[in-house]
Amino acid sequence: MAGSERVGAAPYPGKIAAMPDLMSGVLGPLSAPTGTSKVRGLAMALVLVAATTLLIAVLLSFVRVERIVGIYIIPVMIASIRWGLWPGVLASVTGVALIHLVFTRPGYGFQLQDWDQVVRLGVYLVVAIIASRLAESVKTHAGTAERAINETRRREETDHLREALIGSVSHELRTPLASILGATTVLCSSPAVRTEPQLEGLADVVRTETERLNNVIQNLLDATRISSEGLRPRFEWAEVSDIVNAAIERRGGRLAGHALEVELAAELPLVYVDQVMVEQALGQLLDNAAKYSAETSPIRITARAADGAVVVSVIDHGAGLSPDELPRLGERFFRGSRTAATTAGSGFGIWIAKAFLHASGASLTATSDGADKGATFNIRLPIPAQHPQARDADNE
Repeated sequence: MAGSERVGAAPYPGKIAAMPDLMSGVLGPLSAPTGTSKVRGLAMALVLVAATTLLIAVLLSFVRVERIVGIYIIPVMIASIRWGLWPGVLASVTGVALIHLVFTRPGYGFQLQDWDQVVRLGVYLVVAIIASRLAESVKTHAGTAERAINETRRREETDHLREALIGSVSHELRTPLASILGATTVLCSSPAVRTEPQLEGLADVVRTETERLNNVIQNLLDATRISSEGLRPRFEWAEVSDIVNAAIERRGGRLAGHALEVELAAELPLVYVDQVMVEQALGQLLDNAAKYSAETSPIRITARAADGAVVVSVIDHGAGLSPDELPRLGERFFRGSRTAATTAGSGFGIWIAKAFLHASGASLTATSDGADKGATFNIRLPIPAQHPQARDADNE
């Protein structure tokens, strides 16, 4: 199953990954400056001021604008942002000094008073302080973002390797496991075993545990498909009763000890979904209900039409969900601390069910009255007002 939606994929990864490089290009290195870089910053500030002086001299040869010396604010800002406070201060002092020494001559057509120079120096220094502080803050945040991105990359690489390993091992296990499951099924039905209660009990245990292992491996394969390939649903019209019956039949071994109650409303409308995905999702919920309920407790399955959808509910009387667990239900690898130590599991089941249902245009919600008070899982299957192919033909 490859997908209409990549589960867990980060949006705009290229743009996010390029952000620290952009910040580094504009603001300079994100790390703390060394002694050599500080000297270089001071030298570059003087170079910028010298270049600005040359530019002003050339401009004044063609135009007579009294405030053109305000261009010195540019090297002040560049030096402050690129190399820090002290290069900015040096650019400010040097720029004001050059204004006083070079551009106050009568030949340039204007005179500046000493008080004007003091005000200009104060303005330049304020600009240098503010620009350097802002640049430092941006560098700090860019450094934090770079570390977070690198950590995300490392986690993604680890997840890819883990999923590749899980997928490879799971595929390798399927063939021998299928042979074991077939052999144990034949063994359990053998008259020689059936006439020996002790052998029959052992054979049943082997078959039950083999089926459980087969379900675990199937969950791992499903999780690998969801993460690495995504899901491409195959939509078709389906009877809700067919989906429910198929899910119950596939989970017959797990549900054998429970009193199963099935209540399907009469004349339920057809739903347009991926029948296999919805059946697998419902099977996950039945496994979950059996796993977290006492062996003899009832499990109830209901289906009814409501608000333009068919709602299929799985109701159990087991461990339930606490207020802290309910919001996190469906997260990958999440297992409640109350049951993690006593009940085996991977934390994949509900996550897989939600992914399958979402790909089919359905949704999953859960309710519970609290810990040890059971839980209700509701699958909402939308009912199209018109067959999608017919709707597309009408639009054409």
